[in-house]
Amino acid sequence: MEDLREELRLIANPMHLGDIKTNKHVERIVFSDKLKETLEINYSNVFLSELNIIEISKLIDNYIDNLIIERVVAGVLNEVIVEVIENSDKFDFCLPFD
Repeated sequence: MEDLREELRLIANPMHLGDIKTNKHVERIVFSDKLKETLEINYSNVFLSELNIIEISKLIDNYIDNLIIERVVAGVLNEVIVEVIENSDKFDFCLPFD
């Protein structure tokens, strides 16, 4: 009976099969290093100092922040417009007649 329980436990959780431990070492890629590599590949004939790379990184961050803000505002506005049009009697004249 004990053997059956052990077999069922192994079937339920195969991680108990052995003492093999997997080392999941995840190497973290730093954005500034990857950006520097990309810029060196695409613009090999232009010298870019660390200050230039920092400024480019800031520009990218600002662009992404603005993009997120625009998308959130557009989404909220669309939801408000739909809510007002669908749940308000003020815009009945805009709906097509059947």
